[in-house]
Amino acid sequence: MEPSLGLTRPWPEDAEPIALALADWETVRWLTAVPWPYDVAAARDFIANAGLDEYAVRMGPRLVGMVRAGTTFGIWIAPDQQGQGIGRRASILALSRRFFSGAPQITTYRLADNRRSARLLEGMGFRLAEEARIWSEPRQEHVEALRLTLSLSDFEARHPIILTTPRLRIDPIRTADFDDLHRIVTSAQVSRMVLRFRPDMDPREMRALLTGGGLRPPLRLAVRLHDGPVIGTVGLAPGAPLRLHYFLDPAHAGRGLGQEMVAAFFSEIVARYAPEEVAAEALLDNLASRKILRNLGFREVEDVAVTLEGHDRSTAAVLYRWRARRLF
Repeated sequence: MEPSLGLTRPWPEDAEPIALALADWETVRWLTAVPWPYDVAAARDFIANAGLDEYAVRMGPRLVGMVRAGTTFGIWIAPDQQGQGIGRRASILALSRRFFSGAPQITTYRLADNRRSARLLEGMGFRLAEEARIWSEPRQEHVEALRLTLSLSDFEARHPIILTTPRLRIDPIRTADFDDLHRIVTSAQVSRMVLRFRPDMDPREMRALLTGGGLRPPLRLAVRLHDGPVIGTVGLAPGAPLRLHYFLDPAHAGRGLGQEMVAAFFSEIVARYAPEEVAAEALLDNLASRKILRNLGFREVEDVAVTLEGHDRSTAAVLYRWRARRLF
């Protein structure tokens, strides 16, 4: 299995890999704030002063680039790792974190003749704002550049969460899905296990609860078989902490699909947003859901009493929490 791509803080031991990558003029010539020639001392200084919006791009433990997603966006990928889609994936993760934090827009500059950067930025959804002349530190001169901006709506339209597992596709809910979802969530087996739905719920009321964005909470995605209809949903509710929720058509229970869909979604949420903590609730007798959460690293925090929609009395549930393990 190939190592997965992720973002972390830059670490002191990254100084030599950063210096090695930025010893390549064909990489550095397209950057504007990097000195030339670049050495280990410069890398150590950068790491010591890196802001919270500066991320090391890693394949497993190996640093393969850096990406910044603060008020401005920038990225470089090591010469031997270019052309493999790493920059695209790293950009999606970093920009998702920036927008998740509440930013309405992000700005970037690219050199006018940087065609590779142009393709990447256009793919993210950046739009041209104006032509500019900016200072290039490695070239030691002013150069022709373009200022571009990216809005949340443009990024979300191009890069909503869409996942493929061996048996499932997880993507934004479509209008055609609502009839099936209404049938599933109002069934006796499902409605008694979820907090906000009830057997007599009107389709319009259900639709309002399932309507959300494809990027930021409230987030609700459809889960569908590759060769069939929608069979459930998975999503996040806003708050501190975020809350994970999901349901699956009972007709497809007992096949490991619940674990497959929740694991894929949760892995993407952690990669995109790096949450400190996520919570979830499961009824005490919902053994399948409790197993799913334990397998994902959630821990039982306390027993709680919850009131289901349309019920007069409370029922026993377990509150679960997942906390990130920080490596820095």
